[in-house]
Amino acid sequence: MDLWIQPCAACADLYGQPASKGPHDRLKLNNRGAEKDVRAEEHYTCVRCKAVFARILAGESHKQIWMLLNASQH
Repeated sequence: MDLWIQPCAACADLYGQPASKGPHDRLKLNNRGAEKDVRAEEHYTCVRCKAVFARILAGESHKQIWMLLNASQH
């Protein structure tokens, strides 16, 4: 994982969006995590800028977001 990347425009737009929004076409799914057989999060990497995202799918609705993990903006 590259640290402190500069996200591409598509990744910058996705950051902080609700998890209900689908991934953009350059995000590659790395893995999925589940809790009690319910999908809790997904991890993606952008093939263009190498941004790494966690898509939080469980918990309080306001916390179900796209979280950018390796950019200097967060």
